[in-house]
Amino acid sequence: MTFFYPAPAPSAIEVTKDVPYGGLRLDIYRPSGGATALPAVIFSNLATGAQRSNPFYKAWAEIAASQGVAAILPDLRLETYARDMEALIAHLLANGSSLRIDRDRIALYAGSGNVSRSLPFVQDPKQTAIRSAVMYYGAALVTEFRRDLPILFVRAGLDRPPVNRAMTELVTLATSQNAPVSLLNYPGGHHAFEIVDDADETRDTIDRTIDFVKRTTLPGYQASVRRGLQEATAAANVATGKFKEAAAAYGEMVKARPDDHRLRLSYGEALLGDKQFAEACAELEKLKGKGLGPRDLGVPAARACMQKGDPDLAIAWLQSIPERFRPRELEKDPIFAPIQDRSDFKALFQPREP
Repeated sequence: MTFFYPAPAPSAIEVTKDVPYGGLRLDIYRPSGGATALPAVIFSNLATGAQRSNPFYKAWAEIAASQGVAAILPDLRLETYARDMEALIAHLLANGSSLRIDRDRIALYAGSGNVSRSLPFVQDPKQTAIRSAVMYYGAALVTEFRRDLPILFVRAGLDRPPVNRAMTELVTLATSQNAPVSLLNYPGGHHAFEIVDDADETRDTIDRTIDFVKRTTLPGYQASVRRGLQEATAAANVATGKFKEAAAAYGEMVKARPDDHRLRLSYGEALLGDKQFAEACAELEKLKGKGLGPRDLGVPAARACMQKGDPDLAIAWLQSIPERFRPRELEKDPIFAPIQDRSDFKALFQPREP
């Protein structure tokens, strides 16, 4: 097997074999020199004994270690995968100092068939010790994505169509839930491109993967994710039609940040989605002259006020949108059906004389 990435010099890496944990063992690859508090990546692969450091994962571990990341190759068994992973994580958290890893910077990598178990595991809200994850050319049954877990999907464009369709569906679902997902698409890559495609893009994808692990486990990055979690969740609830939950969350945030005009716009849109038309109309009215885009504000405000039962205010909102930004489809929108015969409504959609 040839791994299409330059092998690091043996002197750049130190390996500790057969470290016991939970009745199992792991191998750990670290950069030479005794550096401490290293970010760590668990390579989630169903293997035990010598197979945990098979040539493929040994190559990955050496590359990660050469770039300043501690690589963990653990025993993991099919029948007890979740239990083995939990024992491993508990061991890393309890022994981070002696293992010279930062217990707050643990990531997980899984590829191919291993994704089917690893992705559901890391999406469990209880697995907060895993701070970021990478999934290579594989898919799994997941219906709810964590919004506190940065995840990188790596797609091999020349993989089998069912695999890529499943990955596309997962990324689309995660995006619809406003989860912090990234997609790295390698258009000319085959499945297992690390050992199939001798190309600069293969090596670049590997580098970008390790960079993702290092960057997304940094304290500042993690703090940023946590800081935006409440608003990201509210936006996800809007995107998935959970308007009542979104309106309640935005309402609390607006109380804390009353001068955040974009936040109040989101609150008004959530109220509109929840059919609280009078409340939405009133909230959006507060945003007049606050510098928001005329279409961004005018369209939901017109919809809210129309459904509240104030057609004159609805038309005023539509008139506030410059003609070039006024969506033509509003002319036939059923919400405005009761006023579609009014001359002032018709005038909004009649082309001006040159």
